[in-house]
Amino acid sequence: MDNVRIEGIGHQIRGAMKRAFGKMIGDAKLTTDGAAERKIGDAQVAAAPISGQVMGIDVDRIKGVAHQLDGAVKQGIGGLIADAGLRRSGIAEREAGKVQNAVGSARDAARDSVEKGK
Repeated sequence: MDNVRIEGIGHQIRGAMKRAFGKMIGDAKLTTDGAAERKIGDAQVAAAPISGQVMGIDVDRIKGVAHQLDGAVKQGIGGLIADAGLRRSGIAEREAGKVQNAVGSARDAARDSVEKGK
């Protein structure tokens, strides 16, 4: 995976956190800025060539962890501000991230098994 994809994932995570914190404290500008940064990250990740791995780790593992972090932030903020919808959204995103991470882990294990068999 190249630096553009890694940078994009960073923007996705920072944007999601800014948006969630902005929503939590009622700061419309922070919420909007976070959403914009998330879109920048989405575009960078989509435009980067797909290699399937970053430093030997499957891309879905990395993205899965990012979704888990994003979901945890949403869930926590939803709990703090008593926003049941945001909390549920965070829980769902965390679970989706766990599944995505598991898919990437399975691919890594299969790749390792094939490489050991050579």
